Amino acid sequence: MNPSKITICGGGNGAQTLAPIAALNLGCDVDLYAPLGDEAERLRAGMAAGDGLEITGAVRARARLHQVSANAAEVIPGSQVVLLVLPAFAHEATLWQIAPFLERGASVCAIPARGGFDYCAAHVLREAGREDVAIAGLQTLPWACRVEEYGRRVHVLGVKQSVTAASRPAAESARVVPFLEQMMGLPVLPASSLLSLTLANTGQIIHPGIMYGLFAQWDGTFLEQAPLFYQGLDAAGAQVLEGLSRDIQAIRIRLGERLDLSAVEPLLDWLRRAYGDAIRDPATLHGAFVSNAAYAGLQAPVREVAPGRFVPDFSSRYLAEDVPFGLVPTRAIAGLAGVDTPVVDRVIAWAGGRLGRDYLGRDIMLARIPQKYGLATLNQLVAFAAK
Repeated sequence: MNPSKITICGGGNGAQTLAPIAALNLGCDVDLYAPLGDEAERLRAGMAAGDGLEITGAVRARARLHQVSANAAEVIPGSQVVLLVLPAFAHEATLWQIAPFLERGASVCAIPARGGFDYCAAHVLREAGREDVAIAGLQTLPWACRVEEYGRRVHVLGVKQSVTAASRPAAESARVVPFLEQMMGLPVLPASSLLSLTLANTGQIIHPGIMYGLFAQWDGTFLEQAPLFYQGLDAAGAQVLEGLSRDIQAIRIRLGERLDLSAVEPLLDWLRRAYGDAIRDPATLHGAFVSNAAYAGLQAPVREVAPGRFVPDFSSRYLAEDVPFGLVPTRAIAGLAGVDTPVVDRVIAWAGGRLGRDYLGRDIMLARIPQKYGLATLNQLVAFAAK
């Protein structure tokens, strides 16, 4: 796969990191589709003032993009690969926006895919009459990155040693995986199906689990500063993460009787593989977080409600994305498989209360669960994943 042009959809940390890296590694035109608010205008202004987008830190790159637009008709045509580097809640709407302009035989890849991307994307493309388009996804974003100046500079704190990808149809991986490796400049490990990525989504464990560990007992007292997020993990919080990982491994074992789910690793195994020598103490899950150089200094999401007074920001993506597009789809799959998930249930119930949602009851169809897209039995889910 040697495209003359690709298009990245998104305007946040990940999209602004990927764009210069892709332009440098592929040597092709890179367009950016940024339909949210005034993102396209701000990106154009920032790049004009800063001579393109610059990446600093663990990765260094600078590039001028070919075109930035909030109009899909201006940037999607001509792209054999379209990359959704967006929050999961924006996937479905963006797919509807770009579907009419996708090239025949193009590939749409979500970075990261998060829970249920495959059946959501397949539904939209089928309804739009675009079943000629392949679907792919990455398990996780390859970089820990933060925008320093919008449209001008992004700082990369750390890079994963490898990432996992899957595609639908599965045979598409033979084209997509080498392309992704070249584009990102790091090893990409193929998984058997996108269902593997739904269950192997480490964000659904790490982000809600650490939020629970930090704030489940919060009594409303103002915080003097934002606590460290990853490196603020204590022993009790690590036990919650271990419980979430254990619940998901139980699902893997049950479904593994019918599907290859070898890509669904225990959390500690994944951390060791993804970060390698960046972790000084890999012996325990707690040590792997607090000693991980790629996580150094990253703070928990908070809101300043008065000068020097902060409260946890429960509306951040760590709950608002990783619960309805992570833990809830995983629990719905567990339900189809007849697997109990006590720790997953506990964290969903707490997070739902903070988000004003009952994801274990009346609001479950607001999450990206397979039942919402017609996969109402285990046989239907397995057949879809194996297709």
